[in-house]
Amino acid sequence: MKHFLLNIFTLMAALTVLILTGCRTDYSKNAVERARTYALNNLKGLTDNQRNFIRFTQPEIYENIVYPRYVIPLDAGNSGHIEIDDVRRFPVAPEHDLMHSCVVWNPPDLGARVVVAGEGERSMMFWEPYRVIVKHYDPGDTGLKSATSTASAFVRNNMQYLTTAELNRVRFDKPETVYTRLPVDPDGTDPEKLTSWEEYQNERDGKSTDTASQYTQLSLMWPADDPLQCIVVTGFSKSGTFAGWKLRTAELMDISKLDGARLTREEIDAIPKTIPAKTLVFPAQSDPARNPFDRPGYDRSPEGGTFVFH
Repeated sequence: MKHFLLNIFTLMAALTVLILTGCRTDYSKNAVERARTYALNNLKGLTDNQRNFIRFTQPEIYENIVYPRYVIPLDAGNSGHIEIDDVRRFPVAPEHDLMHSCVVWNPPDLGARVVVAGEGERSMMFWEPYRVIVKHYDPGDTGLKSATSTASAFVRNNMQYLTTAELNRVRFDKPETVYTRLPVDPDGTDPEKLTSWEEYQNERDGKSTDTASQYTQLSLMWPADDPLQCIVVTGFSKSGTFAGWKLRTAELMDISKLDGARLTREEIDAIPKTIPAKTLVFPAQSDPARNPFDRPGYDRSPEGGTFVFH
């Protein structure tokens, strides 16, 4: 009898473990299969080799957050709601975030990626495709993005005499990028000074020892309320691009002054440009912060971005 009860207990424990493990569903696999079917049913003009690539290979998944989920906290003692004055202070539930997720293949000889777009929870539960496109991803200029963010923050913090409309324009609108020759001194842009050996090498190789000549002046411009004026933030870079750009000055400037300081197309083309490899990332792979308000939460969610589905 004792052995019988022991066998029954073991069997029940095994069934419990089997049920619990069987309830765990990998929603990403189901989502990928739906994306695969959707792409094969709706894409025309692919070769058999390209269709088989979609049919049999594993894709990448690009994702970005649409709407963060919050949980309404309860009072553990009285099971009542805790009063919180701001929804941004609610604990987060990142596993239930609404995400824009794209299932992406890069078939051979296509020169572009097959992107199946859809929305669902972060776990890809309830994910459904709604569009398939063939998209060519150009590398994103993260140097320009960083420079724009730095310039925007500087203007909003230090040019309080601007109107509310102008400050919002600097905050939300994309600036025009301009190669300029404004009378701005680059001294102090780079705290690193050449050593005596580096100066000797430059002289030996016939390179200029003038530090100003090593920099390219680049400016960011937003329109002002006055159509004859603009908001200009100027800085310098050694790369010839916005990679490594350092801010030097900001000014509410007459447009005529800016136009007179613009470099010609020939002068811009003659500037040697180097872009560090680490700045070449796909726009869909940029990392938006999951917790921008520094909210308290049960867990810090992984940031958005891209991951390879295995």
